[in-house]
Amino acid sequence: MASTMSLSSSPDWSFLMFQIMAERRSTRPLINGLLLDHSRLVDIPFQVEFPHPKNDLVQRFQVFYLGNVAVAKPVGMEVINNTLQTALSRCKAEWIPVTVNVASATVTIIQQQTEEPLSECRVRFLSFMGVGKDVRTFAFIMAEAPGLFMCHMFWCEPNAAPLSEAVQAACMLRYQKCLDGRPQGSSCLPTPPADSVARRVGSSVRRGVQSILGSFKTKRPGGQTP
Repeated sequence: MASTMSLSSSPDWSFLMFQIMAERRSTRPLINGLLLDHSRLVDIPFQVEFPHPKNDLVQRFQVFYLGNVAVAKPVGMEVINNTLQTALSRCKAEWIPVTVNVASATVTIIQQQTEEPLSECRVRFLSFMGVGKDVRTFAFIMAEAPGLFMCHMFWCEPNAAPLSEAVQAACMLRYQKCLDGRPQGSSCLPTPPADSVARRVGSSVRRGVQSILGSFKTKRPGGQTP
């Protein structure tokens, strides 16, 4: 007879089931008045790696370094062209194969053979830049100290457009960061060399790139040699 008794025949079974379900609900923790089901929680790591912004990327260019020399003025294509002409008159064996790393804050010149940094130039102190009369030449002027301006010169194959545009982009990014972070009504940068970048570097590079494009119409690649 005991085996024929069903669960539904027990007068207290429904009440016991209701009581068990109620106790389970009451034991769940509340967060802002909502039930928290631990079975649905997902472990989240304490440290999360975020991707670096694109403006932190470094562009690398393999070119020849013609050296650097002190110049009288911090700006001017005449200064750039005269300095490049003097550098090109020297023996080509003196040119140094380098890798130029262009980042948002620095332009680093590294010797390829020894991987030794030859110079690290802070973009904020770059006062002028331009492509020379030969479209494979490029130079920029750094304000090293009050009254001291150094011109860094390069030979690029097949032309200097990629390097010059990368340096220009770094200058513009630096200037834009300054505009975004300055208090309203204040000047962007206290030093005239950095301010000159915003006023002059864009036009000088545009003239250089236009010179490169124009030269392709009149000259064959490799038509000039130093």
